Parts: sequence; C-alpha cells; structure tokens
Amino acid sequence: MNRIILLIAVTFLALNVFSQSKPPKKIRNTLNEMYENVEIIKTQDEWEGEGRSKRYKFWKIMFKSDGVLSSASFDNKGNWLETKTKISEDELPEPVLKSIEENYYMYKIVIVARFENPEDKGYEVFMTNEIDGFNVQFSKDGDILSRIIRSGGYKAIDDDGNQIEE
Repeated sequence: MNRIILLIAVTFLALNVFSQSKPPKKIRNTLNEMYENVEIIKTQDEWEGEGRSKRYKFWKIMFKSDGVLSSASFDNKGNWLETKTKISEDELPEPVLKSIEENYYMYKIVIVARFENPEDKGYEVFMTNEIDGFNVQFSKDGDILSRIIRSGGYKAIDDDGNQIEE
C-alpha cells in the first residue's frame, strides 16, 4: 500500500516537474517566421475543463518585435490564431473613437491594440470602470465586431507587458 502511494506521489511530482513551461518548438518556429527580432517576454498555455475532461486550448505568447509589444495565440499544432499589437489611443481611427464615445462613455480606456486573425483585422480596446471591464473589437469603420465583459475590469500595461498600478 505504501508503495502505491509513493508511486502516485512520484508520478504527480514528475508531471509537475516536466510540464511545459515554454511553447513547443513548432510554435516558436511559426512565431519567428512571422515576426523579425522576436524577444519572448511571457508565455502562457491555456486549458479548459477540469480533471479527466481537461484539454488544451491554445498558447499565448507575449513578445516584442523591433521594440513593439504584441501577443500572439497559436493552437497546439503551431497554427497562428491571432495577434494583438499594443498601440496608443492616438492611433485609433476617428470612427472607432466615436463608437467608444457613443457606447462606452462611462468607461476609461486602459489598453489599445491592433488585432489580426485569419478572418479579420481591426482594433481592440480594453476599458474599465473599476467594477467591470469590456474588451471590444472594432472594425476600422467603428463597427463593434465582438465584446467580452470581464468582472473586475482591466489594468493598464507598460511596454514590457507588466501591469501598471495607478
């Protein structure tokens, strides 16, 4: 009985020690093929479900390319899913700013990015009122493409991907 418990404990320890902490080589290769001068800052593998039904969702890599902060998502086969590149609020087109003013006037803009995925391109704006946050994707014409609400809101990040405490 003690041997079985010891074997189970060693197995769990081995799984934790050898779990992936960096993306697989095929994902790193895809990233390097897509972007020049890549400096990986943070990586995160996303999972969904729990226990035996837990399964891999995607890899998210925060990186700098030529000094510009971006994050890219990839599936487990190394296929690119989406890239978001941090920009300043001044870089948003006038129709996007007008849409924010009309629909989210009670929210403060904390992060602004350009996004691109195989189906679409546009702008993504993270807004907060300290209670709730919205992550809204806009077309260049200011049309709302998607909206996700996040309880607790969002915090600004610096150009190295670190949260800024206000």
